[in-house]
Amino acid sequence: MNNIKQKYEQLTEAQKEIFRGYGLRQIKHFVELSLPKIESCLPEHSIVLGLNLDGRVQAVNQLTQQIYLWISDQQWQEGGVQLSQIDLKEDFIQIWKTFDLENQDLIELSHIHRDFLGV
Repeated sequence: MNNIKQKYEQLTEAQKEIFRGYGLRQIKHFVELSLPKIESCLPEHSIVLGLNLDGRVQAVNQLTQQIYLWISDQQWQEGGVQLSQIDLKEDFIQIWKTFDLENQDLIELSHIHRDFLGV
């Protein structure tokens, strides 16, 4: 991947944190594979907010403010209070766009963020 440093510098601090924490492979997987499946069965009037500190996809009903969590058996479950720390869906999508992940091979992305960060 070309210009990784330049692309990284275009990110907000929250997006850089997502990049460092998840890596490009997981970001691509989330945006291209997980989100379409998850969003296809959202409860009515709900939108995906992002991933919470527990690593669960969190959604909210825009009319009632009811929180929903995506659970392992591939369904939504009503959740309690909204967690304040959420890695936002929009930030994942912006990273996906910035790094043109649509045109990158998933397997090839496995090492990029570790190499870049020197991990």
